[in-house]
Amino acid sequence: MTRRSGGLFAGRGIALPGVWVTVVAIVACFALGIGAGWLTGQVPGWYRAWSEPEPSASPSPSATPEPDVSVPSLAPIERDLDADDAAAGVLTTAVVERGEGTFTPAVGSGASATASAGPSASADAVPTKYVRIDVEDGVTIDEAALVDYVMTTLNDPRGWGSAGRLQFVLTEGAADVRVVLASPYTLALRCPDTHAAAEVAGTGTGASPSPSAEGAEGASGASGAADAAACATDGIVPLSVYDWTAGLERYGDRRAASRVYLLNHGVGHVLGSADATCESGRADVMVDQAAMSKECKVNPWPFPDATAS
Repeated sequence: MTRRSGGLFAGRGIALPGVWVTVVAIVACFALGIGAGWLTGQVPGWYRAWSEPEPSASPSPSATPEPDVSVPSLAPIERDLDADDAAAGVLTTAVVERGEGTFTPAVGSGASATASAGPSASADAVPTKYVRIDVEDGVTIDEAALVDYVMTTLNDPRGWGSAGRLQFVLTEGAADVRVVLASPYTLALRCPDTHAAAEVAGTGTGASPSPSAEGAEGASGASGAADAAACATDGIVPLSVYDWTAGLERYGDRRAASRVYLLNHGVGHVLGSADATCESGRADVMVDQAAMSKECKVNPWPFPDATAS
């Protein structure tokens, strides 16, 4: 019997080239499956990329235009400080022309720094005006001295409270009168007319409305004065730190009297008094004494002849 020679698959009818075809087909199918799966996973991302709209650039906010404020040229203050300056809180003659535009209530010392709980409970209680003193941030001043100076002036027998008409009480909260010491630029921007009288309905100097419900807001009310009468109507007495330091030219070296005038004139507008006129003689405190006739004499007090009782 003759033996046939053959390989491993001999006698089974399987040819070697057919096995390789099968292996290649299996590998190809496996590769196609992996590729199809990867492709399917990419489709959602491609779809979203194609279907989503192109983002449009957001318009940038337009800048608020700077108000056109004109501040007169300020002559340098070239003198030495004296005792009157110290009493009014003046620490330097280098006056800032433009402060930060924000305000902080000044804190005093001694008796003037203690705010009363309110007017006396007796039937004949003196009408009360609550006073807050605000200083613009960036303005240099001795706050304690300023507070004492303002409150002493307001409660002087020659002032608006003369003969028991009013009493002025210091507070750091809601106030009827807000004395605001600020830079020339800030006052030009927020109180363009410092001689406008407040619109006071039936009050007068003897009235005693309760403190306004504005809350303890620093001096943010000062920044709300946009028209001529708004400052006085809002109870604001605007004081330029330049005028407070240099004094008004008409008063010469009498800077203490000049500061008293600035305070009392401004408080008069808050109380509803308009500017008065003067042709000659002693001027009323409500005259614009910086621009009055040369025939008139300066006077810083509402009741200059009054004496302490």
